[in-house]
Order: sequence, then structure tokens, then C-alpha cells
Amino acid sequence: MIRSIFVLVLFLLATDPACAAQAQVHIFYNPAMDSACSFLRGATIKDEWKAELSLRKAEFEGIWQEHGPRMILAAETIIGKSFPDADIDAHLSLCDLPSQSMVGVRINMRYALKSFTSTPVPLRYKVDTLFHELLHVLLGPYSLNNSSLLAQHATEHERVRSHLHLLALQKAVLIQLGEPDILKQLIAIDSQLPGGHYRRAWDIVNATDTTYLKYVEELRN
Repeated sequence: MIRSIFVLVLFLLATDPACAAQAQVHIFYNPAMDSACSFLRGATIKDEWKAELSLRKAEFEGIWQEHGPRMILAAETIIGKSFPDADIDAHLSLCDLPSQSMVGVRINMRYALKSFTSTPVPLRYKVDTLFHELLHVLLGPYSLNNSSLLAQHATEHERVRSHLHLLALQKAVLIQLGEPDILKQLIAIDSQLPGGHYRRAWDIVNATDTTYLKYVEELRN
């Protein structure tokens, strides 16, 4: 009997995000990979961009270390699910490709550089972009095919639909951590991205003050 109780306790600890080992994110920047991307895609990546990103990588890592682990823990706690991997590599990039998490996590850093644009986005926004891509990793194993909320938006572009639950969770995390100004900044910059899909997804998630909670609840269930 005692042995059975002990096994049950171990199982509960292993499946509780609050007790499980938190996912560790390792941030890399490899200028040689950017050079290879530039060659393959025929797109210019200037040496001054590489130099600035190399110099600012430590600043980016510092912002991530201040906010990233807290956001990861909050996301896991809110939906009661843990990241599938204990270690995640995140690669900063200057390639002319958007940030993505389909083949490893890669964050496009071009628009955070003064050497690239006269109006760079804050590094904190790029930290939130990294967190966004990590949420794709967190939610990836879970099917939303039976989502009643997605059924209500069946005519929307797939890129809009695929971000509704994710953005709702990202919003829930920032609200829980008491960062409404960062949330406002995130929505404003996301809404300027090409295609308008992020803007539309945020409009749906923000339809009312509590709409995002419905999507979060579906993730919990």
C-alpha cells in the first residue's frame, strides 16, 4: 500500500509543470550560418549587421534571462502542460526569412538592428518573438482539430486560425506577469507585420476583455 502511494506521488510530481524541470533555452548566433543563407538565397547580409548582432547578443540574452524563464513557467502553469524537451536551442538569424519553429527555433533579428533600419524594434519585442516561437513548440503536440472556437472561424486564413490559441496564451502570460505595456507593444508591432494575419488574429483574441480566456480554457482541456 505504501509503495503504491509512493509511486502515485512520483507520477504526480513528474506530470506537474510546477514540479517538472523547466525547459532551458540556449541562444546562439553563428555568422557562418548567415553567410551560407546569404549564398543560398542570393540575399545580402552585410558585415555591419553581423557585427552589431554579435555585439548585442549578450544584451538579448540578458533580457531573455530576466523575463524568459518566468514566461515559460507561467505558460506551463496556466495550461497545465510542460514543454516536450528539457533543452531548446534558439538561433538568432539575419537571413531574409521570418522567425519560425518548424525546423528548430530561429529568430529573425534584422529589424532590431540600427545598422539595418532607422526604426529598430526593441530587443524586448524580439525576446517576445522568441517566446512566441517557443509557444509553437509547447502547443505543437496537442491537437485542436475539435476546437469549437476554431470552428467559429472556419473561413479565416489558416495562419490566423493557427495563432488564435497561441496569442491568447501569450496574452494570458503577460497579464499574469503584470506586463500590460509589453502586451500593448507586442500587439502594436505584430499588427504591422506583412500579410495582416497577426493583426487579424489579435483582433479576434481581443474582441472582448475576456475572449482570450476562452481559448486558454480550450488549451487546458
